[in-house]
Amino acid sequence: MRAIASLTLAFGLVSIPVKLYSATESSAAIRFKLMSRGGARLRQHYVADTAEPAEAGELAEPADPAEPEVQVPTVPARTAARAQADVAAPARPPARQLDLDDAPPPVIVEREDIVKGYEFEKGRFVLFTPAELKALQEGARDSIDIVAFIPAGAVEPVYYDKAYLLAPDKRAEKTYSLLLAALQRSGRCALAKWAWRGKQYVVEVRPGEGGMVLQQLLYADEVRSPAALDIRLVQVGDAELGLALKLIEQGAQDRYDPTQFVDEEKQRILAAVEKKIAGRKIVAPEQREPAAGQVIDLMQALRASLRQPQASKPPRKAVAAKGAKVRKAR
Repeated sequence: MRAIASLTLAFGLVSIPVKLYSATESSAAIRFKLMSRGGARLRQHYVADTAEPAEAGELAEPADPAEPEVQVPTVPARTAARAQADVAAPARPPARQLDLDDAPPPVIVEREDIVKGYEFEKGRFVLFTPAELKALQEGARDSIDIVAFIPAGAVEPVYYDKAYLLAPDKRAEKTYSLLLAALQRSGRCALAKWAWRGKQYVVEVRPGEGGMVLQQLLYADEVRSPAALDIRLVQVGDAELGLALKLIEQGAQDRYDPTQFVDEEKQRILAAVEKKIAGRKIVAPEQREPAAGQVIDLMQALRASLRQPQASKPPRKAVAAKGAKVRKAR
């Protein structure tokens, strides 16, 4: 595993050289590419709606404020002829017909000529050059500065963003192990500030299984509160609450075991891909309407839930086999 960066974790007057690693693997996701019907891969172009774009640093306004901004893709002559035939066809008329002969030709903008703009009013932008944007970015620091220690679990999980793993650099095992042991013994986590790739983050450094985890946290204005939904809570009876507690106790587990769960949706897609490779036709399963979930008698439903047999956990060997299949599919 390759380290993303070499950093310094500041613990009081103690500096701990650490290596930063990604804690998740995005390559596990299944991605489909955009292609033509003939199987050719597509390339993306950026198209300007005017032949004379404004210079960077000036205010940019659309040529006709009444017309919405439209991004026109570039198409080959054969596809354009097919598009003209589709527009002229009487069946299934489009919501807005375009006269391709009168439309201005699209202007393809090369990547080196692209700048970024901020829309401060509807349809009005102020443009920035790459040098100006770089000057606005937060200066990257190679240190993670601890500012406070809070109880473990004090941060609501809704504030969690991307997670990273922290490992000690050369000759830093002693100080790394000291901070890890202190966090574990005190039952606390560290709050720190960290500038990374043009943005400043508030992060939580917490003890994990066999090391420390750096967890990026969202800011307060990035998280929505349930209070904004105006949820109406009602009083529940003691008998109903007692049955609900028994139901929770019946399915209680001491810890979370991630190997107990397998991405069934991913396995289904991979199986369909294998059928497609083998030349088989994929038939969509019949969609069934879900049964109505209205509960008439809450007590009766809780008692029925308690009587319902619990699904047995998959044996460890079976779980390991499933995990091996998934790793092989990756």
